[in-house]
Amino acid sequence: MRNSWFEVSGVRLPRVLLGTSPFIGAGQFGPRASAYARAFYNRPDRVASIIVACAELGIMGIQPLPYGFIVEAIRRAQRELGVEFVLVGTIGPWDPLGDLRAYDGLALRAALTHGALTDTASGEELKAILGAIRNEGLLAGYVTHAPMKLIRRLQAGELPRPDLIMLPFNALGYLMDAPPDQLAGALRQLGLPVIGKKVLAAGRLRPGEAFRFALGFGILSGLAIGMVSREEAEETLTSLALAMRDARWPTKH
Repeated sequence: MRNSWFEVSGVRLPRVLLGTSPFIGAGQFGPRASAYARAFYNRPDRVASIIVACAELGIMGIQPLPYGFIVEAIRRAQRELGVEFVLVGTIGPWDPLGDLRAYDGLALRAALTHGALTDTASGEELKAILGAIRNEGLLAGYVTHAPMKLIRRLQAGELPRPDLIMLPFNALGYLMDAPPDQLAGALRQLGLPVIGKKVLAAGRLRPGEAFRFALGFGILSGLAIGMVSREEAEETLTSLALAMRDARWPTKH
């Protein structure tokens, strides 16, 4: 597929990012989590092979978690392909500003606080972190595991307004704290660029149906999608390319 781009405050970001949660065996994948961890955790060679496969299929953006083996895999894939990936990186929850240094030398365009940090930190804590991110010349944003809670905190002025947010959005309401239609309405009122994650509900939804649903609301500017094989990437990205033809993208933020 051919990747497209959206713009936030003059910074161009890929609409499609390779998610990296499978590579750490994240619990959202249920019974598959341990198999993913055995296959990829601390195995930069295997992670790099997935990054290369996705790049050959047109994906030039990555949403990395701040693990050394993931960053090393990105560097290896870049050397192999002679390209530079655009990163929308997660930082935290334990040492968010220290995590920024993990991405030194890479094309990091935005840094987003980990959901476990976003959803528990005070407004003052997040204000300091977002300020430090912006001082690095980066877009600053939030990942959240509780999107409606985050929206309400932003609307109430409890948290500083970010440049963008990343949140779960899928037809099942999987790992969401509000139904999709209710969340979509609140996001339209909020008026921030949104990157959707868990759009496939961690593999519980078929790609074509999942993408058509998520992209039909006109509230997502981009997607982060985890893939663990070339075959899965080919199937997923073929379905995504078809869905993107009819996608409703936000017209302004």
